[in-house]
Amino acid sequence: MRSVFTKPLRHIALPLTAALALSGCSLTDILKGVDTHYTLTPHEGDAEATAYVQKILEERIAERTKTFTDEPENRAAQEEYMEQTLRADLLKALYAKGYYTAEIAYEDGAEPLSGSYNITYGPAFNIGKVQVLPETYLPHLNMAGLAPGDRLDAATVLNAQGQLYDKIQKDRCYFSLNVRNQTYLERRVAQGDIDFIVEAGREGHFKAITFQGNESVKESYLRKLVPWKDGDCFRREKLEDYKTRLLGSGLFARAEPILPDEPGPEGDVNITMDLRERAHRSIKAGATYYSDEGVGVILGWEHRNVFGAAEKLTADLTLSALRQSLDAEFNKPYFLRQDQNLSLTSSLRRQDTDAYDELGLDAGIGLSRTFNKRLSGRTGIDFSITRITDKADNTKDTYGLLSAPQTLTYDSRDDKLDPRKGWNITALAEPFFDVLGESDPFFKTQATASTYFALDEERRLVFATKLGLGSIWGADLDNIPATERFYAGGGGSVRGFGYQEVGPKKANGDPTGGRSIANFSLELRSHFTDKIGGVVFVDGASVTEDSFPGFSPMAIGAGVGARYYTDFGPLRFDIAVPLTEKDDLDQQFQFYISIGQAF
Repeated sequence: MRSVFTKPLRHIALPLTAALALSGCSLTDILKGVDTHYTLTPHEGDAEATAYVQKILEERIAERTKTFTDEPENRAAQEEYMEQTLRADLLKALYAKGYYTAEIAYEDGAEPLSGSYNITYGPAFNIGKVQVLPETYLPHLNMAGLAPGDRLDAATVLNAQGQLYDKIQKDRCYFSLNVRNQTYLERRVAQGDIDFIVEAGREGHFKAITFQGNESVKESYLRKLVPWKDGDCFRREKLEDYKTRLLGSGLFARAEPILPDEPGPEGDVNITMDLRERAHRSIKAGATYYSDEGVGVILGWEHRNVFGAAEKLTADLTLSALRQSLDAEFNKPYFLRQDQNLSLTSSLRRQDTDAYDELGLDAGIGLSRTFNKRLSGRTGIDFSITRITDKADNTKDTYGLLSAPQTLTYDSRDDKLDPRKGWNITALAEPFFDVLGESDPFFKTQATASTYFALDEERRLVFATKLGLGSIWGADLDNIPATERFYAGGGGSVRGFGYQEVGPKKANGDPTGGRSIANFSLELRSHFTDKIGGVVFVDGASVTEDSFPGFSPMAIGAGVGARYYTDFGPLRFDIAVPLTEKDDLDQQFQFYISIGQAF
């Protein structure tokens, strides 16, 4: 909010009257190890303004001490600069709360990073007259909080200014629109008059759109992403939406609209999109180490623009002692409609576990649709030919499984690799039919839900939970292929137990798998610094031969872990021990190294 002053303000220093910590939280806690002792004078009759100024002080100190060096000379200069600029920040905060004659005198402390900001608040300014220029736009102004005598609060004024802009733009098609405020302060009566000034240009309508810089991306694909139709009312918000769509496709490093100086004679607005393509091919590599599974290697290749319309082809090779697989997927976006994708998948895999040996070939086709930014669904048909040696009874069978997986997903996480708030819920229903007749038809259902709660304002302490349930119906355990049964234990399940160690077993100790599963995980995640963090966790699961999930017997493991946060996700190191069924296990602890959080 811009202000006009007719006279300079005098600065008066008053002695310190109270300490900063009014909310029970010290700056030392917030700065995570940087010992600071700064205080400010509270306003005895305005707790809201005091809390706001305190918050600004804490945030600015936390931001600026992050860049402090350890050299004594540089540290002293940085400290002095911070203390002087903090005074300007606090004055702005006081103005924002209506204290336009406030004065601050800084007094340095005896110790490093200490001092007091002695504030003379002065009177709180109230609102006098409110005008909209030109007056024809006055009916669009929401006067809530702007009546004469109300507090002259910057947030209230700016909120009203934003609402005025939105209402004017909603009714008209202005090519250019600017709404600003001019506030005139009368110091003698602690009052401010507000003028909202509207500057509107001619009206316009979207017309032709052309592209430059798209070397391999087809223009037909670019036009599918356009969020307006020819002749629609001109909206700069739609231009920003289109820019976001183009950048979100992963195909472009730049997408900038070029506009004319003003609409054409008929109000037409012709747009040119200036584009710069990104590299469309990439490779990836990763590694894991689980003490129960050994070393694992993941290699991948991706092409994000196969035929010029954002078609994606990926190939992944996974190698470990237990599993080797080669997976390929082709994804076609905007298939038949804008919110729908077509995917073709294939996989060649081999597994050698304590429960079974498997050699299989899979192929599938699926349609996925986005209902809104959080809810999506997928339907498809998969076919798998697999030869399985069931170690529980040493039988060898070949299955030809035809299935129709149906998936519904709700995802509101703020970060896929390191979420700190939100939900991730997935429900799967999949009927199976064996065209070779080795297995009875069966129906598999599974649901998982995880949620994340930040326990502090900076979201450095996060409580994460996960719950899963699964059932298989329609066939006895022996008539269900071993690869489709439920198992638990290992780095992605119950840490502390070996891979597939949780659940029913034969007399020789080999796992048989089950027809139901119930599992949970609890984690407390802490960021000690921007790069280093730690977790404590408890995992549990129950796998039974019944179709209905049960919670007994429940295998429980617990442990601690370290995290190193990189730009591509956290590196995870966990060590866990079993808390139940210890006598039946080969090892009394397990550890895991991988990329990404456990869930």
